[in-house]
Amino acid sequence: MPPTPTMDDLRTVPHDDVLADAEKRTGHALDREHAHYSRFNGTVGFPTAVGTWVRLAWCRPGQLSSTSWTGIEASVAIKGVPRPQWFAGSQWHDPERGVVWRVDEMSRAPAPAVSPAGTVDQDPDLPALWWRELGGALAVLARHDTHRVCLRQEHLTARIREAYGDAVDTTITEWACAHGDVGWANVTAPELTLLDWESWGNAPAGYDAACLWSASLPVPALAERVLAEFDDVLGTRPGRLSRLMLCANIERAHRRSGKTTRLTAPARVAAQGLLDLLG
Repeated sequence: MPPTPTMDDLRTVPHDDVLADAEKRTGHALDREHAHYSRFNGTVGFPTAVGTWVRLAWCRPGQLSSTSWTGIEASVAIKGVPRPQWFAGSQWHDPERGVVWRVDEMSRAPAPAVSPAGTVDQDPDLPALWWRELGGALAVLARHDTHRVCLRQEHLTARIREAYGDAVDTTITEWACAHGDVGWANVTAPELTLLDWESWGNAPAGYDAACLWSASLPVPALAERVLAEFDDVLGTRPGRLSRLMLCANIERAHRRSGKTTRLTAPARVAAQGLLDLLG
């Protein structure tokens, strides 16, 4: 029986048979030498000879989330936002490994991710036009009407209270459609594309900008640039609560693992400032 794949890194276990199945289902040979194995979600992507991109994902049947599992195909409803065009998908049960596989074929982004690793240690020095395009894209997305849910009130409240107690009212009064994972691994440059649409749906207004701000905290000038570019949403109460929840996530990870990262200290400083503003 083939070993069950791990979420940490799909690369570590044999899965040539799965790749062969994915090729059969898409009708395209995968460029395995240029595969991109994600460090974050256990997925892998491959370029194809016809210029498309094939993404392979898996989930245990009992843990399948309909929101994230259908996010890419559901994103075809979104207009006016630069994103990969989804062409087709297929899924199948793998009883030997105890998982369900999903393969999706989509267009390739015209430019690479700003930081494929997701972290930044310096300002990527993006031009003003790029920032305007990102702001416009997120504004268009925020107006999209959907029943999908990216972030619930209960989750935000629980995370903030776990880290900082009940010193602030966490009620969100303004909601908007969000990508849900706008970080430096999911935006491309110099041509802007938003990647990875698994989790999009309604979230607190300004949540996407808050995610990018959180990812920028190790580079103070970059975090300040995000605040300046998205002041219209990050300066509101929903935007501040979104930022506080993301700081809480960083604090939670530190408390659980005992490990300090480049996000830990700046998130603590930012959180205190946000608590003062929200109190």
